[in-house]
Amino acid sequence: MMRITTALLALALTACATPAGMTSWGKPGVSMADYRLDSGQCILEASGGGPTQRGDASTSKSGDSNQTSDTSGSRGGTNGPAGVASGGAIVYSGSANPEDANQAAIQQRSQELSAKRAQKMVIEQCLASRGYRQFKLTPEQAAHLAKLPEGSAERRTYLHSLGSDPAVMAAQSL
Repeated sequence: MMRITTALLALALTACATPAGMTSWGKPGVSMADYRLDSGQCILEASGGGPTQRGDASTSKSGDSNQTSDTSGSRGGTNGPAGVASGGAIVYSGSANPEDANQAAIQQRSQELSAKRAQKMVIEQCLASRGYRQFKLTPEQAAHLAKLPEGSAERRTYLHSLGSDPAVMAAQSL
């Protein structure tokens, strides 16, 4: 869960590459504290613990784990390959057909990508509802950003300086 939260935090306000170039999110005049708070709240919403689910987050998550923990079906006394759900992954035992294993891996990856796209969309909608707008980085800004380690305080500070600058937002907003 920590890796998902870290990945979503990186996604919330940091730059990402698109066919049109590198983009990020900003709001003219936003303080660093509000910038970080807003991104954190949007991440919480995207991870299922948003404002509409705050009261039920712990019960719905425990209910979900109970429902998915028994997806392996009956395993007693059967021989040969069996697909067994294990933490969202399908693990094959015995002599499973490699094509079946490849298909299962492709399907799992497809589901993971769909989930990430859905989370990204929730984050973007949340940021937009808080007054943030997406903006395109200039080639110079993108080059400078590329030198900063992902997830670092320096990278966040640099993106905040761009995204909170009214002149940058006026000239580069999408």
